[in-house]
Amino acid sequence: NFYSKIEEAYLKKSSVEELKTILGQGRAKKGMFLGDLKEGELEIGQVASILDTIQPAALIIENIIKEFHFEKVRVSKL
Repeated sequence: NFYSKIEEAYLKKSSVEELKTILGQGRAKKGMFLGDLKEGELEIGQVASILDTIQPAALIIENIIKEFHFEKVRVSKL
């Protein structure tokens, strides 16, 4: 719902003031801490600055699975 409102505002080239009104306050808290994915805001992209390679999606998933299995074994030994 929130995303749709923002997208619509950008498409009709709303003013900064109109965008501020739509954004309101507390949206990050709603999204990140309260799990409200309809009216909340999730911040993404913070890790973009640490990416130094571009990999195929299949390789990324393969690495995630390998890391999961490694950590599963490691945690089971604790």
